[in-house]
Amino acid sequence: MLNNLNRYGKNSAWAVAVLTMLLMGTGCSDNGNKSTNASPSASASATASASASASSEPTPSASASDSASPPAGTETKEDTGEYTGLGDTHSIEIKTSEGPTTFQVDPDIVDKVSDWAEGTKVKFKYEITSVEGDASQKQRTIISIDKA
Repeated sequence: MLNNLNRYGKNSAWAVAVLTMLLMGTGCSDNGNKSTNASPSASASATASASASASSEPTPSASASDSASPPAGTETKEDTGEYTGLGDTHSIEIKTSEGPTTFQVDPDIVDKVSDWAEGTKVKFKYEITSVEGDASQKQRTIISIDKA
């Protein structure tokens, strides 16, 4: 009988240890939230959903061209150059009059230029935006590109 109690005690100790670890793991997880108080985030999400539902209704003065316009502080330019190649999955390099320049691109443009040879003459349209937090840094994003 004493042997059965010892076995029961060992199993209980393991069960308590595992449950404690699980509870500690869920208690330490913040799921990306930096707030320690749950009520402000709940009210913020309620406010966000309320404003989203209000803004989803069309307004008489809004037009399709308004939604397609670039963000404030964005400059659009056209240029020509020599395609150098893909930098990674979201950037390409083109030799322009300013020298080798890296441009951000979306997956459609990556697909379009992936089989182009280095040195291909190109004409392209791109946007220049200031990098958030450092206005002296500019990000160039290609909108369209074709062989020249």
